[in-house]
Amino acid sequence: MRDAQPARHPQGAKAPTLGDVRAAVAASITLSPIRIRDLTSALSCFCSLVDRQPHDVPLDLGAIRERLNAINPAAVGISPKRLANIRSDLLAAIAASGITPIKLARHKLTAPWQALQDILKTKRRRIGLSRLSHYASAEALAPANVDDAVIESFVAWVRENALHRKPNDLHRQTAVIWNEVAEAHPEFGLQKVSIPSYRPAPRRVDWALVPESFRDDVEAYLAWCACTDPFAVDARARPLAPASLRLRRAQIHAAVTALIESGEAPTAITGLAGLVTVLNFRIIAQRRFEMADGKENAFNKGLAGALVQIAREWVKNDGATLTELKRIAGKLPAPRADLTQKNKRFLRQFDDPAVLQRLRRLPQELWSQVRRDKTPNFRTLALAQTALTLEILTYMPLRIRNLANLAYDEHLFLRDGPGAVSSLEIPASEVKNKHPIAFDVPPHIARMLIEYRDRIAPKIIGRKPERVFVNPNGTPKLPQTISTLIQRIVRKHAGVELSPHQFRHLAAKIILDDSPGAFELVKQLLGHQNLKTTTNAYAGIDTRRASRHHSHLLEKMFEDQASSLRRPGAKRGPKPKNSNNKKPRD
Repeated sequence: MRDAQPARHPQGAKAPTLGDVRAAVAASITLSPIRIRDLTSALSCFCSLVDRQPHDVPLDLGAIRERLNAINPAAVGISPKRLANIRSDLLAAIAASGITPIKLARHKLTAPWQALQDILKTKRRRIGLSRLSHYASAEALAPANVDDAVIESFVAWVRENALHRKPNDLHRQTAVIWNEVAEAHPEFGLQKVSIPSYRPAPRRVDWALVPESFRDDVEAYLAWCACTDPFAVDARARPLAPASLRLRRAQIHAAVTALIESGEAPTAITGLAGLVTVLNFRIIAQRRFEMADGKENAFNKGLAGALVQIAREWVKNDGATLTELKRIAGKLPAPRADLTQKNKRFLRQFDDPAVLQRLRRLPQELWSQVRRDKTPNFRTLALAQTALTLEILTYMPLRIRNLANLAYDEHLFLRDGPGAVSSLEIPASEVKNKHPIAFDVPPHIARMLIEYRDRIAPKIIGRKPERVFVNPNGTPKLPQTISTLIQRIVRKHAGVELSPHQFRHLAAKIILDDSPGAFELVKQLLGHQNLKTTTNAYAGIDTRRASRHHSHLLEKMFEDQASSLRRPGAKRGPKPKNSNNKKPRD
């Protein structure tokens, strides 16, 4: 590794910035004119992307790395390769300036490391150990000397001397690949290293800490909520959906955690009844209130309601206790029935028409790529399913579970003849609110679905699929998998942050932007049973549309008035006195 020149800024001087780096690069006598041009261009491009002047960007590699990581190439109109080049040249410019010491990994591999690289047969392993090989060669470390301490110092060097996008991922990936090579090539005598975990610490107590009697009571309660035996004497009137059961388990776990964090001994919680005594319920509510800093929190409100329901249905507390529990639950701030801040941020993306256009073009771009693929594989299948998802949800905003379960000739009835109408129909029994769904499928989407079933999918899974969303082995794809796939590909190719469920919010925005107040139409499209559900969610942002419509009316009125005054013969009001320019008499 080559040490850069010593820092030029004396102690106590103003902190250096990228403006200083640019000036130092421009004045360099060791760089060629072309290299100076490239490095200066990288500095200018980076500052333009972050909307800052060079002298306003402190020379802090960690902060610069975060700014680079926040840039989405598709959103700013550049290619991923261009952003990678900017990242590389930006680091080279900082190193060439000599303002801050940076060690660049340019050391030639030593013989032992070159021998190790030569036996690596896969590209993944060669690239995965490349940085470590150069670092260790510069430090005169042999492959057999690599241990946890060497890996740690290597990652620390990356953090201090590089703009790597994800140092934590690099640490884990390097350790994983190193252990694979150590096992595959014992002749090198390589030591295995620890694989780090950067997962955040669990927020809830270990479930094993509570007594087995409590866990058994929870399982019995959840089984009762699921109505596993609907003919039982004490069967629940209405079963909870699988998603609701998962939420109820999480609520109970959070309540137990709050109680233990407040000083209760885990062994003292022997059953659900221990959560719904007045004293413990107050402690849980107080702890959750403090954790939310006293602010509105939908999860806390739902947790309190779930505990009250457990007290009434399962523990069967007396009336006075239930009344007190409800009173305490009512003290928790209730969030307004409105779009979440996350969904409001999502919708603001589309205030720029170019964002919607990028999203609209993406399905056909992906579909063209799928058609061009001569050797289709699992990646081709993922791109085809993403294109279909984007088209389906744009025109037919389904819930993710209904989307994932779409099956040919069960939900999709496709016709490809001239004038034929294709349909998508989901019975009430499969819909969250038991409200049946039906759409006419636009002809171009019907053709895509038919092509996918008859030509694209069979080349990968070996047969015609019965369902739209399947894995390469033909098994059904999980809703969570589809959601993650969509978010990743849309972010990468269109620069848009979007989940499948947010297509429902986007559909409502498009309708209400065109017709402010058209909540009934939104209700029908989204399949809401109650108009209040629709208005609660979208009335808050509809004031913007009403204001916009009001502004347009005012502008049109003022324009019409001005136009009428400009027309020949139009009345211009009473003629002012002394219009003949005669001086008035005294």
